[in-house]
Amino acid sequence: MTDSHAHLASFDKAERLELFREAQAQGVARILVPATGKEDLEVVAGLPEELGKGVLVALGFHPHQASELDSGWKAKLEKLLARPGVVAVGEIGLDYHYLNSPKEDQLKALSWQLDLAREAKLPVVLHHREAWGDFLALLGPRKPLLGVAHSFTEGAEGVAVVHELGLFVGISGMVTFPRAGNVHTAAQAARLDMLLLETDAPYLAPVPHRGKPNRPAWVRLVAERVAALRETSLAELEQATDANFTALFSPDRQG
Repeated sequence: MTDSHAHLASFDKAERLELFREAQAQGVARILVPATGKEDLEVVAGLPEELGKGVLVALGFHPHQASELDSGWKAKLEKLLARPGVVAVGEIGLDYHYLNSPKEDQLKALSWQLDLAREAKLPVVLHHREAWGDFLALLGPRKPLLGVAHSFTEGAEGVAVVHELGLFVGISGMVTFPRAGNVHTAAQAARLDMLLLETDAPYLAPVPHRGKPNRPAWVRLVAERVAALRETSLAELEQATDANFTALFSPDRQG
């Protein structure tokens, strides 16, 4: 199996090694680790070397840290994209819930990083929260896009919109929450060849672990719930989502 989104840099060095080994023991062969900004950019860039085969990374500035993306950090980000194991630009996007960075700064940071990804022929790992209109307005003129709308919550109608843009859909542990109908319908509506599974560790731990720090090994619980919702076998879902991950994030993918 594959965890397409886990923030291993949120854990200390010894703990992330333990989590990686635990995941491998549970059959999770690959993990994509996104950066969030200046606090973890260099740590994440070094994780493929630190943890070894099976760890791939995305580098970028999360909307919470968009205001920090100055010329110096832009230059550093461009340089780090050449590191081994870097397969995407991310986690990037818009988040109007907390507004840790002003909307204007978020829009500028996202626009610049989308252009950077296209120049580098890399996919993007996209975040959006309470910013759907501006998100689509910025992405629309750039279609077709290569990337994933991670931890997707916009239901079946939203799935159709992002697929039209060219984006995969990432389903997180929220799919196990009883009242997350929007995530349930998204998991059902996503095309099988454009669907990814994720934990978003240490966030969004699935049932029955809600309230605990999430772990990549628990992506199996996400897979089991998605398979049930789609009325398909777990084996078929695993095979498809693993192939999707390879198609989108493989280091030797042709951009």
